[in-house]
Amino acid sequence: MRRPKKPAAKRSDLANLTEHAYRELEEMIATLELAPGTVVSEAALSKQLSIGRTPVREAMQRLARERLLHILPRRGCIVADSRPDEELSVIEARRPIEILVVQTAALRANTDERQAFERIADAMAATLASKDFDGFARLDAEFNELCLAACRNPIAASMMQLITTLNRRFWFMHHGRTLPGEGVELHIEIARAIARGDAEAAASATGHLLDYIERWPRKALAPLRFS
Repeated sequence: MRRPKKPAAKRSDLANLTEHAYRELEEMIATLELAPGTVVSEAALSKQLSIGRTPVREAMQRLARERLLHILPRRGCIVADSRPDEELSVIEARRPIEILVVQTAALRANTDERQAFERIADAMAATLASKDFDGFARLDAEFNELCLAACRNPIAASMMQLITTLNRRFWFMHHGRTLPGEGVELHIEIARAIARGDAEAAASATGHLLDYIERWPRKALAPLRFS
């Protein structure tokens, strides 16, 4: 006799809850709601998120593999620190992958995706004019997800997801909720280049964006070189 399929459904439910717990915790860490050095426990996070302990435990293990949490044996976890030298390493790894992502997105995006990139560019311009940080943050997340979908490269997409979280957290640590004018303009330039299928322009604007982002950890490290 065949086994009933109900357990498979339960595994699917667990996977969905684990993904939800991961997204919630990743957002809390990236935006410093859970600041570096914060000790967190499976039980406390389960209660805070109203999600069972098993999916929360699996989400925490995933975040630990991604270097956002450090597991403390029999004590829970501590939110990992973020140092300027580590940020430079992240940007070094990010540069070739992100350039690949935007180039392939420009070449492979379908009509609906190109229209979405154009819409996002217009909306980002509006947030810059109104100095709407929260609006830009939402659009930036949508832009990132659209790039990963349009590039049609799941390996590159998976690698970029971790890098993006680490970069977001560094930004919140050092700039808070300041709207980055030059950074927004470069995002708009990238989005419009992808929308019109110009892979070279998308790659060039991405390189300039990463140069811009790289200034901050280098500036933070400069006093240490002379101390």
